[in-house]
Amino acid sequence: MKEKPAIDSLLRRVHLPLLLLVITLILAVSLYFRINSVRHHYLELTTVGARNIFQIIVLTRQWNAEHQGLYAFVTADTQPNNYLEHPDRDLELADKRLLTMINPAYMTRQIAELAMEDEQLHLHLHITSLKPIRPESGPDEWEALALKEFAEGKSEKFSIENINDQSYLRYMAPLAVKKPCLACHEKQGYKLGDMRGGISVSMPYKAIEQATQKEIKATVIHHGLYYALLVTISWVLIELLARRWRSLDDTIASLEATRNGLVATEKMASLGRLTACFAHELNTPVGVAVGAISHSDEIIKTLRHLLTKDEVSETEFSTQMDYLGESHHLALANLRRAADLVQRFKRTSIDRGSEQKREFLLAELIQDVLTTLRNILKKTTIKVDIDCDPELKLYGAPGLLEQIFTNLITNSITHGFDEGQRTGRILIKAFKNPDGQLIIDYQDDGAGMNDEVCRQAFEPFFTTKRDRGGSGLGLYIIYTFVTLQLAGTIHIKSTPGLGSHIHIECPIENPPNQGNRYEANPSLKP
Repeated sequence: MKEKPAIDSLLRRVHLPLLLLVITLILAVSLYFRINSVRHHYLELTTVGARNIFQIIVLTRQWNAEHQGLYAFVTADTQPNNYLEHPDRDLELADKRLLTMINPAYMTRQIAELAMEDEQLHLHLHITSLKPIRPESGPDEWEALALKEFAEGKSEKFSIENINDQSYLRYMAPLAVKKPCLACHEKQGYKLGDMRGGISVSMPYKAIEQATQKEIKATVIHHGLYYALLVTISWVLIELLARRWRSLDDTIASLEATRNGLVATEKMASLGRLTACFAHELNTPVGVAVGAISHSDEIIKTLRHLLTKDEVSETEFSTQMDYLGESHHLALANLRRAADLVQRFKRTSIDRGSEQKREFLLAELIQDVLTTLRNILKKTTIKVDIDCDPELKLYGAPGLLEQIFTNLITNSITHGFDEGQRTGRILIKAFKNPDGQLIIDYQDDGAGMNDEVCRQAFEPFFTTKRDRGGSGLGLYIIYTFVTLQLAGTIHIKSTPGLGSHIHIECPIENPPNQGNRYEANPSLKP
């Protein structure tokens, strides 16, 4: 009991800071990518707007060019275009009013002037080229770089630039030479399809920046709330884990004390066989529980390693969490089984009436046994096949059959497959015969036994591996359960080098009548 404060202190000093560090790193990375995503989103929206403006200008110019230019009255703002060489550039009406031709370039410049004067738009439009006819249409440094990139095959250019201490999104795309354009530009050496320049669109970005910062601020607040929530949850989980460990320590200590007391009782009462049986049976669930807890430690280490990665597969993380829950379930289930065994033994023998009865699916029970033995089987190359109707339902004490299957499999691993060093196969067949009896055929293709060993296989304390710690109680316990508690029969056949075959027959107990029907408690399910 003196070590429990030390355990709590260790959890808080090591595990909690480490967990907080992992949470901090994960949320920091998440926040970083979210902020970048917000900025990219608003930049993309603005770029789409600039791209649409460019396309509208291009369509307007195309309409003008397809109509071979338009005429407008000469005014102070619309003077004849000195850079347009056309025989019908200027016309005089009968009333002496003058008309001048508006070609696509001249129209684009006038639209640009209107857009610049609009206080709401404040939009910069500029048609330019590396070989401009009009000197004022020459490119600035950014546009010149864009035009060179267009010549190399780039389709567009955009970026955030500073113009007169104001942020602007600058967008530019090339203009291709089309047939109506050759009338004015063929003399410059352009051919159909050539890139003859481009139109730049500059949009104020201040409002977009403000919206971006607003969403970034909201994102930071949300991540802060998530962080606080995760920290609280982590603290609670650490506390629950500390309590669980203390509970497991108490349970194991209680079991160890009970086992020691039973050993003393055995010496005083000369109950050697039952004590040995108890020790063997108690060792199985306690050993599995300790193994499950140890396995949980390894899974926690794996999870810590995964959480240090930049990217973690959701499937890999979910698999490790499933393994952790499964190990916890195995430890708790086996400790409950051990406590139940101690309680039964305190009544001096394995009493048939001490087993709690319920309805259960046999195939599910066998699968539960395999799950319990997973830590042992996974270290071997032994394949276990089950041939059992998944709908076969029995009524009785499932703990007896669990112990039978557990002892059969572990006996095969130890003796038939040389502690799991040999490759082999185990086949478990279970079915209900026409006479209403439960038939269990258990076969392995392990080392097998000779006739003399077969004759003594079910005798207590008989083992061929006494020098390796064998107790000789595995098959004896199976024999006791089958013949005494299940009122059945058991036979064994074996050939050296070809494996062993154990055949079990026992009557199937009918559930109580409907009036007194026992409803199975799901919490007691193995």
